[in-house]
Amino acid sequence: MPDLERGGRSELPYGLVLRSSEAGGRIGEVRRWATAGTPVRDAAPGGLPEQLLTDHVPEPAARLLGTAAQEAGMRPVLTVPLSDLAVPRRPGGPDRSGAPGPHLLLEAPAPPPDEGQVLLEADATGVVRWVFPQTAVRGGRADRAAGAQTFRVPMEQFALPAGGPAADRGIVGFGVGKVLHLLRFPIERAAGLAADFAVSRWEKRHRPYGLRLTTPQTFLKAGEQPGDGADEGSDMQVSAGRLAELADRPFLLFVHGTFSRCRTGFRGIADDEPLLHDLHRRYDGRVLVFDHPTVHLDPVDNARWLLEHLPADRRLTLDIVTHSRGGLVARHLSRDGLAGAGRPAPSVRTLVHVATPNAGTALAEKQRLSDLLGVFTNLLGMFPEELVSTTLEVVLEVVKHGATGVLGGLDGLAAMDPASEGLGELNASAVPTDGSVRAVTSDFEPARNAALAMRALDGLVDRLFGVGNDLVVPTEGVHRAGSYVVHDPLVVPSASAVVHSGFFRDAQVRAGLSEWLPGS
Repeated sequence: MPDLERGGRSELPYGLVLRSSEAGGRIGEVRRWATAGTPVRDAAPGGLPEQLLTDHVPEPAARLLGTAAQEAGMRPVLTVPLSDLAVPRRPGGPDRSGAPGPHLLLEAPAPPPDEGQVLLEADATGVVRWVFPQTAVRGGRADRAAGAQTFRVPMEQFALPAGGPAADRGIVGFGVGKVLHLLRFPIERAAGLAADFAVSRWEKRHRPYGLRLTTPQTFLKAGEQPGDGADEGSDMQVSAGRLAELADRPFLLFVHGTFSRCRTGFRGIADDEPLLHDLHRRYDGRVLVFDHPTVHLDPVDNARWLLEHLPADRRLTLDIVTHSRGGLVARHLSRDGLAGAGRPAPSVRTLVHVATPNAGTALAEKQRLSDLLGVFTNLLGMFPEELVSTTLEVVLEVVKHGATGVLGGLDGLAAMDPASEGLGELNASAVPTDGSVRAVTSDFEPARNAALAMRALDGLVDRLFGVGNDLVVPTEGVHRAGSYVVHDPLVVPSASAVVHSGFFRDAQVRAGLSEWLPGS
């Protein structure tokens, strides 16, 4: 294996060039996949799931991600293994100044005009990350004219807390060994041009709006798409007329978060059958789920769609349970004028924020898009559920979107940027006094015996945020955001702290919902 010299340049097989900034190590044998010489649209899926297992990505995350990537049209082209990596120690902890730290630059041949490519990094700890071409990071098209693309691979290194299975103890920490996979995928075309807003077209097709009245038996079926096992007629929306007929008493409304649907985001509630049945009984069948696209549309647009589908002449009273970004949608529902002239805005009697980025999240900053996608990719793999693949597929669509250099068209994600104008407007006002507002948050710390990948992911995210977090949203930002302050939040104790996607599986959180939701 050739040495990777600090500040050096290594010419590798198949047109690859690896440059180092402050990082040294060893370069293994470069693998050229059989799919490399075939147009992506014609290439067989290959063996990405099996390769990720070899790269120490834990089961079932390796199989879930590898399979989903193949189904999304991604094909491995080249693989570069790296070992014995070392970077200079920086006194005082991680550098958050924004100055470039130790990194590698991998130069690879550019793909054909109708294809894009992205780098999937698998760390020896089992954590995966997405790396966009440098031109894509700057918001420009991939530099195909030069015949090459360059990927900047950050070289963070940190030790992990002792503990975990015995098999983990041979790995010192994050950043010691990595495997870099260059993946290619087809670029969809519209009107003869590469589509700037491919995600919006995908979301409209696969993540349409829906407002549905549910029963305990249909709660998980709401929002199923044809081909997902839905029964004929199970995806019918509730009409404004029917809502008006039931408007004499309050409704319970569920609003999901980023990349999600209600049947995935609130699975923890559905699996608690006594709670699910009790809520439907309390509200006498007035339980609504609101599915909506979360990537290409702003929460204001989501709220406006919902308001337009409520009765024009009856004022509804709502108790709302939200997760993540869904809390921002709910806050817009009662804003003056959003419902339109002559239409009554609903009365929000109870609003429950569960992991809502009321103060935003650094992961939503434009330059952090790959970090956001990486965190969700890892979380979905570490906490697999029956329906998790439906969430991962939209994450992969955004990966492809960002890798082509199109950073526009992601208004739904940009709305969670702490510096966004929309958040500034929302947080200029205090919590309404004419209703009850609750907040649930967590400062996640993995148990000492947690899997190596979980401990590594937590360490990576903690260095990024610099404050307590649930791996996606800062702990305090859920209940304290400018003038918007929710008193007496439920902070899940550190002994049983939960990650962003796991709140509704926590018994304390479900008990809080049972206490806070008064029913009809």
